[in-house]
Amino acid sequence: MTSLLYGQMAAPILNDSTLTEFQKTVKIGNVFSNRDVVNSKSLNIYRFDAGKSIEEWFKYFDGSKHSRQLPIKISSLAPIALNDSKADPSAVEHLVSRLFELYKPLVDRKVLTDPMVEERSRFFSQTEVLSDFDNAYVLRILAPIRNGRKTIGIVEVRDYYEIQDAYLGRNKIRLRFLAGISVITLFLALALSVSIAFPLRRLSKRLNQKISPTDIAEQLENFGITHMADRHDEIGKLQQSLLKLTSQVVELFKEKEQFAAEVSHELKNPIASIIAYAETFEGQTNEVREKITKIKAQAIRMDRLVTEISETAIVDHDLVMQQRECFDFTDTIHEIVRHYEDTNQCGGLKFDQDLQPGVSFTGLQERWGQVVVNLLDNAVSFTRPAGVIRVTLNQHGKQGICFVVEDSGPGVSKEMGEQIFERFFSSRTGTASKENASGLGLALVKQIVVAHGGKITVDRSSLGGAKFEISL
Repeated sequence: MTSLLYGQMAAPILNDSTLTEFQKTVKIGNVFSNRDVVNSKSLNIYRFDAGKSIEEWFKYFDGSKHSRQLPIKISSLAPIALNDSKADPSAVEHLVSRLFELYKPLVDRKVLTDPMVEERSRFFSQTEVLSDFDNAYVLRILAPIRNGRKTIGIVEVRDYYEIQDAYLGRNKIRLRFLAGISVITLFLALALSVSIAFPLRRLSKRLNQKISPTDIAEQLENFGITHMADRHDEIGKLQQSLLKLTSQVVELFKEKEQFAAEVSHELKNPIASIIAYAETFEGQTNEVREKITKIKAQAIRMDRLVTEISETAIVDHDLVMQQRECFDFTDTIHEIVRHYEDTNQCGGLKFDQDLQPGVSFTGLQERWGQVVVNLLDNAVSFTRPAGVIRVTLNQHGKQGICFVVEDSGPGVSKEMGEQIFERFFSSRTGTASKENASGLGLALVKQIVVAHGGKITVDRSSLGGAKFEISL
């Protein structure tokens, strides 16, 4: 609109054929040099010359230079103000300045245009928006001054936009208000973090440590956080509830162990009496002796079953309450395998060891000895009277520890791959049948392995039988 207005003001002078170029320059200067009316600093008026660049066009008016037609006004210098220097930017202004620097490239993509082609302004207005070195936007328009179909002049108008200064000037109060709200919010968030978030995080870490298999007993006994004991808010109540819960868990395991011991004691006495009475009648006739032998066998089976049930309860208690220590797994396995070799009564049964020396980890050594014994008992029962039992132990860096017991027996079918780890499950037939077998051996093995964070699988062995693999 400004360019069109300036063009209408200059058109009568440029269309006056009675005036020379110099006279037109003087008249245009007189019209546009009045800065109370025209923002002449950003105005240039050219004579359009086809085939030449804008730098070569004759200039009727140059707004950046003072017109010599105007009288020179002389005024005394204003006194120098000592405090006239620009104040340092406030923290809010500095923050907004940084935000403008970050977001300006995104705004430039939508605002800035390609440079115009000045020659095209002879037919219609040309507009461009560019960015100068001070991060201001420069709006430049070239509008034609026409005489009928002929273009006789070009009006150039420029404008400068300091987006950041304009925004700060109009929104200082809002920005200060938002800065105050932000500071208050920051302090409230910090207070909430110190009073709520940090204590909850500490409780969460303590709970994670509690379920860690390395020191679960100590965590159950000493679960509380000392400085939270005196808190009477929700965090303090939460800790008290967790303390009560952990103490109940400890009592539960103790009561379970005590119950199993008492039941085992009460059942073993009558079973021992049955076995003793049966032994006194073993010298009777064949028919009576056969019946007495069956009674004795069942009584012995019941006695073994009660013992293993009691052992299961003790294992549950130990896995939770006993302190775990680092031990040499290689030595533990080697000693047990040597014992089986020394007590082996089947000449055709061979033991093969491939144990990596110095393999250690943290756990309950006694319970891992039970794992090795149960797996070897299982392998011997299915492999005898002749065959090979191979025991392998190795450790490969981040892959962990791998313990394998495999045999040349009949193996385990895929259908029974999971069932064999269930309590009281047994599939022994023929030579694999084991007197007084309870079906708890492999169940205890899996229970101990899982409690130590491991995994046990069964597969087909290269020896032809079963392959039990434990990964830690």
